Formats: sequence, C-alpha cells, structure tokens
Amino acid sequence: MKLSKHITMNSISPTLPISVPQNTKEAYPISVLENVKQKLETRVTHPAIIIPSPLTAKLRNVLKGLLMNKPKLRDIYPLEAGDAMPGIDPKTERKIVLSDKVENIFANPLVKTILDDRENPSVRKSSYDVILGYGHLTVDEVLSKVLPKELSEIPSSFEVVGHLAHMNLRQEYYPFKKIIGRVVLDKNKGIQVCVNKTGTIQNEFRTFPMETLADDRKLKTRNDSLGLLVEVKEDGCRFQLDFEKVYWNSRLQFEHRRIVHYITGKERPTNLKKRCKDNKEEKEKLPEKIIVADACAGIGPFAVPLTSQYENVEVHANDLNPVSYDYLQKNAKLNKCANLKTYNMDGRYFLRKLDEENIHYDHVLMNLPAIAPEFLDVFRGWKVDRKKRPMIHVHCFGSKIKGDIEVVERCSVSLGCKLDWSKDAVSVHEVRNVSPKKNMYCVSFRLPDGVKHVDPIIKFGDIVAKDDANDDCDGAIEPATKKPRLS
Repeated sequence: MKLSKHITMNSISPTLPISVPQNTKEAYPISVLENVKQKLETRVTHPAIIIPSPLTAKLRNVLKGLLMNKPKLRDIYPLEAGDAMPGIDPKTERKIVLSDKVENIFANPLVKTILDDRENPSVRKSSYDVILGYGHLTVDEVLSKVLPKELSEIPSSFEVVGHLAHMNLRQEYYPFKKIIGRVVLDKNKGIQVCVNKTGTIQNEFRTFPMETLADDRKLKTRNDSLGLLVEVKEDGCRFQLDFEKVYWNSRLQFEHRRIVHYITGKERPTNLKKRCKDNKEEKEKLPEKIIVADACAGIGPFAVPLTSQYENVEVHANDLNPVSYDYLQKNAKLNKCANLKTYNMDGRYFLRKLDEENIHYDHVLMNLPAIAPEFLDVFRGWKVDRKKRPMIHVHCFGSKIKGDIEVVERCSVSLGCKLDWSKDAVSVHEVRNVSPKKNMYCVSFRLPDGVKHVDPIIKFGDIVAKDDANDDCDGAIEPATKKPRLS
C-alpha cells in the first residue's frame, strides 16, 4: 500500500487526520492524541420541543425512541436565553432534545400530537446546539477521524480477556498503535490494559510475543514481565492466568462448551452426588463413569468444567508448559474440581503413561492446532485390550477449501492407517475462521483397529509446526470482526 503525506515525529501539529510519519517504525506518543482532541469537537443542531416542567417525565417516556440519546449527554435541559415565552416563567418549562436522525421529526405523529395539544398551548418547537467531543465518540468514530485516510480499515476489533484487551495490529498501524490502545481503554469501562500481538506463535507452549499499548492499572510490574495476570469467567467456571505466559483464546468459548457437552451427553451440569448422599434411589441413577485424557490441557478450559460440574467424569489433564500446569492446578482448586489429576510432561509420553498404568480413557483431547495431528503417532502399535475404542478429538488447522478431507488425511498419515469415515465414526467440525485461507477444525473419531498392526514408535522426536500453521497467521484479525472505515 502506498502511503503519502509523510511527516517526522518532530513536526507534530494538531491536525486531523494525523499524517503518516516519515519513519514508519516510530510510534506517535500519546501526547499527539491529546493535541488533536479539541479538533474532534463538532457542533450539531438538534430539533427540540419546549414543554411545561410537570409533563417532563410523561413526555420523555412517550418520546423514548425519538430522543437525542447521545452517550454522556442528557435529553432534558433548562431553557436557554431567547427561549422564554412572554408571560411564562422560564423556570417552569423544560426543553426536550430530539434525534437529528429522523427526517422531518416535527411531522412525526407522536411529536405532532404533543405540539397540537390544546390543553398545553405553550408547547412549541425549538432547537438545541450540542457540542460533541472526544468523550462522546465511540472507538470507531474517534479512529475514523484521527487515522490517515490511506488506512482503509478501522482497527477497533480486539479480544477481551478479563480486564485486558488483546489487539492484533498489522504493520501499517504501527505508528498509531499507542493512540489506538489509548482510545480502546478510554472507551471501554472495565478494561485496564491493552496489549498488541507482535509475532506469531513460535514455541511449544503456544505463547506469542506482545507489547503493552496502554496501561491504566494502579499496580504495575517492575521486571521484564508485562504482568498480565487476569481472571476470566466461562460457562460457570473461573480461570486465572497470565496472558503473556500461557495460551488463552476467548473465541474458543463455544468450542470448549461443545466438547464438554459431547463428552457428557448433557447440555446442563449434573452433580447428582451432591443431592443423593442419603438417597439410595438417586444413587442408582448416577451415570456410568467417563474417563478423559486431556493431552494439551492448558489452564483447563475442558478439564475444569468437566470435573467441577459433572460428578461422573474423571479427567487426566496434562500440559508441557510449567506455567500452564501451575494455573491448571490453581484453577482446579479455585473451582473445587473433583476427579482431576494433573501432569506436566510431553503429550505423547503422557498418553503412554496412562496406558502403562492401565487407565482406560473413553475420550482423548488434543487441542494443539498447529501440530496435534502429528501427536497421533503415539497410538501406532496400540494393543490395549478394551471393549470399546476411545474417541479421539484433534484440533488442527486446514484450508477453507476441502479442509475436512485434508485434516482427516493428515490424521490418517500420523496414525499409520487410513481412517474409515463410517466404521471409525469420523466427523469434522469447523471451529472458527482463522485467516482468509485457513480454518480451525476439530476431527473426532474412534481410534481405528488398524493402529494395532502398525509398528510402534519407541522414541518420539520433536514436532515442528509449518510456517503457515500458526494460530492467527499473517497477523490478521479475523475477517468477521474487521470494521470498514466510516465515511
């Protein structure tokens, strides 16, 4: 994209929109936003009607859908100089400010009825000048006025994690990143810190580099850490995490719920044991025990709800990241999880350990989208004697076109035997849109009998994700949340 109107950081002037700096690797300081705030003020004349004060509450309710309704502005005001009618005390009247979005609002039936009311002949047309400034504008409205016209999109989309806003700005927005972060914080109550992803997921722990754009927290870290400790709530569970050091994606909330419901066969939590301690009939109704092996558990988005809300579920949850493991234990305690055992090791050795200890799991979760299918080689030569083959749930990335076939084939290659869509109950669920060319999928299937005839792998090597396998590749925010520039 060709950018023009270059200026240097030393030639800052309070003009709108802000120009693209000559050095696009430098970011404008927050002071630039303060300098242009006054330039954002506009005067807008709204239609209004003057009414007797005793009718204020009644007419305000009648005209509810036709009022000005601007944030941080009232709809009712005392009369201004020049509004008074001879013989009437101006203190006994009020001005109701109406919307400027309704064409010929005085001809509206509701407004016209009030103006023609013979019992209140003093009711009359008027107007009111409203000065709209920075405090009254939304994030989109501010950024559409502040950012250069060369930038075709308004980067106002972000993920909320507790009191944190996580943005994913492209390179062309770099000079304006601090301004964007400041606006996001100013316009969103409850958000105290705004961070920006500066690179793709490049390590085995699924964390990515990030930087702080704006920070309103009273207590800030004094070391190299960004100190991004947050607490989030999801489907009745509380999760504590350090957003810089563990993986968390709020967009996966519905996928977490879907898998939990799939495993339990229920859409509502059922802690039957709590209500049937002394009731033999109720005890007999307890469902059969379900054992889940969560090989890439993270901080527990699957394991915690399964063991805190379902009495008949036992989960063995593992994560290689020691920080995630610590928060998994904390969240288990925080949510009073029963039947949850935690591990901190490689996912494939974790599954081998369960087999060696004769733990017969019913479901295996592999939520590591970049490389999860490659973990399936752990089942090569699997000869555990069980009546029922376990269900395997693998999250992975695939192309938008024929992605379902692609991800199933990828699983088959790693297993060393072909998956049969019918015999192995194969299903592919499209989880979310990741980038213009890539989706995230979940492949579910029963472990095929064919793995018993494949030579087992004695020692596992490292699995390296492909360059295009990173979550949210190319630094792009999901297309569904992008917003066009306001005209």
